[in-house]
Amino acid sequence: MIEQDSLTTPDAPPPRPSRTKQRIQIVVGLGLGSLLTWLLFRGTDWVSVGETIRSADPGWLLVSQVLAWASNFLRVQRWSYVVRAAQPTTFRNLFRATTIGFLVNFSVPVRMGEMVRAWVLARLDRVPFPQCLSLVALDRMTDLFGLLPAILVAVLAFPASRDARFPAGLFHNAEPLVISSDMIQPASFSVLALLLVVLAVLLVLYFRQRWMLDTLGKVLRPLSAPLAEKVQKTFGQFAEGMHVFRSLRDLALAAFFSFLTWGTGALALAAILWAFGIDFPWYTPVLMLALIAVLISVPVAPGMIGQYHLAVIAALCLAVPDTDPVQAKTVSLVTHFLSLVPVFALGVYSLIREHIPVSDLAHQGASAEREEG
Repeated sequence: MIEQDSLTTPDAPPPRPSRTKQRIQIVVGLGLGSLLTWLLFRGTDWVSVGETIRSADPGWLLVSQVLAWASNFLRVQRWSYVVRAAQPTTFRNLFRATTIGFLVNFSVPVRMGEMVRAWVLARLDRVPFPQCLSLVALDRMTDLFGLLPAILVAVLAFPASRDARFPAGLFHNAEPLVISSDMIQPASFSVLALLLVVLAVLLVLYFRQRWMLDTLGKVLRPLSAPLAEKVQKTFGQFAEGMHVFRSLRDLALAAFFSFLTWGTGALALAAILWAFGIDFPWYTPVLMLALIAVLISVPVAPGMIGQYHLAVIAALCLAVPDTDPVQAKTVSLVTHFLSLVPVFALGVYSLIREHIPVSDLAHQGASAEREEG
């Protein structure tokens, strides 16, 4: 059984959320994920899919899997430079919190994994939950050090004059689907601009914390005083945890391991493409990685079913216009499966080692979310 640790203090358990609300979220997520999967794979020739899988080079698939496992450890190492700047901890505790959080993100239709990651770290290190939550938020920010260059490369490397062409039969469509280049470039730069704004806001929040909090209060208070107070409290908690900026060395190391994490992920995707003998432009894995990151950022279905596959298929068709529909769908299925193997293996291992039942994770994450609200 799970120990009765508090999310804010180590003495009392948090209240449990409504089971009905959780069930509704799960049903809605499963429904949307099933619908998207059906739209992507209806009319698929599954015999051909099986033949395509059997034709893949197992050596390259093994290389991809090794890189996927390595990226999980690199991600933990990156977070260590954020957390250790604020409080003493161990790689073991960070590993447990990260892998369990990722398991929840890939198992529950709503993204409770970050809340659970903060709760697990608070449980193991016996520190207040809000402080751990701010450290999780900081880790997501350092994630941008690797994601921003990936999106920038994808935006700049993709030919500006090329339309996006999705071949007939890809989505059970009789005719090829064409998206004008006039729509692709503005959308790509909009996503990049949004990420830059988020990064800039967090930097200003740390270096000019009081000015940022006062400005938020002045802007939001005329609309809603409770909203202004809640936003100021949340941003203030994040600022308190941004100790990583007190050490340029820790900041540089966090950024370096962010590059390594995303770079390893791109190489893992490239290995899968090589396994299927696909001749692709050099930027294809980076484009695929960027689309996956953007599409799975919206919580819909457990395991990112449908969203993940759409990102892989779209990236492959964008970069390699003459991609065979069956091959594109097969690559998406294999890529998704191989990405889940380390997530579930490491997450379940950490759950067993910490004696935490799977059934309690969603409840703890939702309890944390409600308490923070």
